[in-house]
Amino acid sequence: MKVAVYTIALNEAANAERWASSATDADYRIVADTGSTDDTVERLTAAGVTVHKIAIRPWRFDDARNAAMALLPDDVDVCCTMDMDRFLEAGWRQKLEAAWTPETSALYCQTIYRSSVKDPTPLRGWSTKNFHHRWGYRFKRPVHEALVFTGEKEVTANSSDIVMYEVQDLSKPTRSNYLPLMQVAHDEDPQDAQICFWLGRDLMWAGQQGRAIELLERYLALPTSRWHEERAEAMRYIARMQPEQRLAWLDKARMEAPHRREIWLDLAEEFHGKAEWLNLFWACSNGLEKTRRTGSYLDDASCWGFRLYDLGAIASWHLNAMDRAVEWGQKALQLDPGNQRLKNNLDFFIGRRLEDREGHLNSSLGQENGTNHREPE
Repeated sequence: MKVAVYTIALNEAANAERWASSATDADYRIVADTGSTDDTVERLTAAGVTVHKIAIRPWRFDDARNAAMALLPDDVDVCCTMDMDRFLEAGWRQKLEAAWTPETSALYCQTIYRSSVKDPTPLRGWSTKNFHHRWGYRFKRPVHEALVFTGEKEVTANSSDIVMYEVQDLSKPTRSNYLPLMQVAHDEDPQDAQICFWLGRDLMWAGQQGRAIELLERYLALPTSRWHEERAEAMRYIARMQPEQRLAWLDKARMEAPHRREIWLDLAEEFHGKAEWLNLFWACSNGLEKTRRTGSYLDDASCWGFRLYDLGAIASWHLNAMDRAVEWGQKALQLDPGNQRLKNNLDFFIGRRLEDREGHLNSSLGQENGTNHREPE
């Protein structure tokens, strides 16, 4: 079995050697350079990678990737498409050969996102179709391009043992081209729910809220919009942009994907802002019961920190459930030990619980204990 690892590149000198080194077990390493002005080509060539220079006008990612795929030798059996900001974990070739069968046309591996190469902490991970047969595939969409099968029957396999890491450089100027390209993609296929969602999301990030809401509501109405987690995410976005209807949209998101902790934190923040303590306790309790991330790209690492415990402790104090306030206050501080506000809150909860146990239920802590005058923030 012959394997080729391939991609496109533009000014990727910082990633060139790492990419080439991780793919050394491939029979071919092929890169289509689309006009680098740094020493990307020289670095790749020195590492033994075959580099072809191509020009794509007007620019589209799918055309560039299809051109790169067309440059692969005819005797390649399995292709691995791997962006320059990604790299394969050692041992991938043996795992690929064990997982690939004569009937396989594509194989999913595990992609893990890191904040940096040196920090091994996984921020999130998801399954991606990065290995495919040499024939019967092409990329579709001018941006956020998808690898699609053009044959009669696709046979896919999955090997979570094959790990591909991603350390994305969000400062690259190519990302500034995404919004107009997404508009092109949406115009080409208005029924593509995925691109409709991404276009609405990026319009929101660009501050074009009216158009963003229109696209996200259109996404929710499309018959091809079936992924509950993404549908809930669209509802979260609309909630952010329509404060007067925020609670209604968050409640829809909760019903769409009740297993996502992110939604419960959004609800908790809303109830906290409205001083609805019983509802806040309800939202925090439900959110903290969600102990497993979905594993999709939609997972938000910030929702798995101290905040739900923090808000839950505040709700418990207002409801005079001081044992729970102390318990959650301690857990919040454990997750963010340098946070002085959390430490002050925990001291308050402990002091208030002591007062309650001593029978001073109607006394404020500021009056009874000179060491702690401030209520939780």
